[in-house]
Amino acid sequence: MNRRLLLLLMGIVLRVATFAQHAPDFAQKFMSICKNDTAVSCVTVSPKMMEQLVRNHTVDRPEGIEQAIAKLRSARIITATADYYHKAEDLLHKNRRRFRAERDYRTDEEHGAFFTRKNRKGETVELIMLHEDCERNRLTIINLTGDIDEEFLCFLYNNKTFKN
Repeated sequence: MNRRLLLLLMGIVLRVATFAQHAPDFAQKFMSICKNDTAVSCVTVSPKMMEQLVRNHTVDRPEGIEQAIAKLRSARIITATADYYHKAEDLLHKNRRRFRAERDYRTDEEHGAFFTRKNRKGETVELIMLHEDCERNRLTIINLTGDIDEEFLCFLYNNKTFKN
C-alpha cells in the first residue's frame, strides 16, 4: 500500500515538474488571448538569428553582447496598437506571483515597464519589456527567455556597456 502511494506521488511530482519546465512564456500567453486578432503580431527570433545579426552589423556594439545573446533561449517581439498595452499589463498583474515588476519609465512621447520571472533558484529566466509609443500609437512587447544575468539586466536598464 505504501509503495503504491509513493509511486503515485512520484508520478504526480514528475508531471508537475515536466509541466513547469514547459510552461508557456508571457508572449505565448498573450498571443493565446489575442489569437484571432489580426491587429496583433508576434515574431520569434532564434539565438542563431540574433548572432548572425550581431556579426553582420558593422556599427560599434557593446563588448560582450555576443555572450549575452548566447545565453538567450528565445526572443519574441509582439507588435500591436497601443490599445493593447493595458491588456498586456493586466495579464502581467494577474500573474503577479509569476512575473515581478522591475522598472518603468515615462516621457511625453513614450512609456513602458520591465517585468521578470525567476526560477526556484532565484535566477532570472524571463524578461518582458512593454513599450508604448504614444505618438505612433504602437505597442511593442519584447519577451526574452534564457539565462538572463544581472550584467545583462544592468545593460538594458541603464544602457551601459558590459565592461563598466
